[in-house]
Amino acid sequence: MRGLFISFAIILLVSCDNQSLATVVDDYDVSKLSIDFGNEKAYEIGANAEGMPIFKDSKKALEQAKLDYKEAFAAVAKEFDLEPVSDSNYKEYKQYGWQVSVGDKDVQEQGVGLSKFFDIYENSFE
Repeated sequence: MRGLFISFAIILLVSCDNQSLATVVDDYDVSKLSIDFGNEKAYEIGANAEGMPIFKDSKKALEQAKLDYKEAFAAVAKEFDLEPVSDSNYKEYKQYGWQVSVGDKDVQEQGVGLSKFFDIYENSFE
């Protein structure tokens, strides 16, 4: 019984710790970022408990990114044979976004932006 309690306590602590990473606890100086999201409300940024930049609403930010980087998502998925972006594969999009080698310079720039987006997005989860 004691072992069960300890296991439950550990799981609870780990869950709370990950949740705190997704919680905005302070403002964040967005001039420190390598990307400018303009005034788009979905991309509002704050700082988590570790002082890392996070989106205030990561779900809204991802939905907006799917619109803003639509061509890059498609190019990365095609070139690197990826499934549509999800919570389980967004790191692959981060890794490959800046590497996309299509001939369209605008799509290449979107790919770089996509990687930068996910660099912030992942701070809510790690």
